[in-house]
Amino acid sequence: MKVIKSRLVGTRLIRARDLNIQIFQIRSVLSQHRSALLDRILSDLATYVDYKFRQSLRRSDVMDLAQKLLPLKGRDVEMEFYEPVLKQLQKKDEITLTNDCFFLEIDEQIRMNLNPQLHFAA
Repeated sequence: MKVIKSRLVGTRLIRARDLNIQIFQIRSVLSQHRSALLDRILSDLATYVDYKFRQSLRRSDVMDLAQKLLPLKGRDVEMEFYEPVLKQLQKKDEITLTNDCFFLEIDEQIRMNLNPQLHFAA
């Protein structure tokens, strides 16, 4: 059994023994944590963007950006951002989530929407 502690969503137990089911349960916990963190960011998005990206937004731009970030709440986490979490869980039975990986994913989405001309399709 694995234990994932989150300051945002509490303690979650991963009880499955099958690796595929464990990954599904871990993804679910990570999605819940990201959603809670995103709620906090969205509550004062203008300040967050100003602090993190040194960019002031008009009210209409803030509303646009918020609408573009909302789909993240309903989407599964992209596991490549969370490899450090998975590695921790391989080594330990109990971990406490930090926000670093979550900010990487959220900030990437913000960056792509702030500067769409810098986002090229591969």
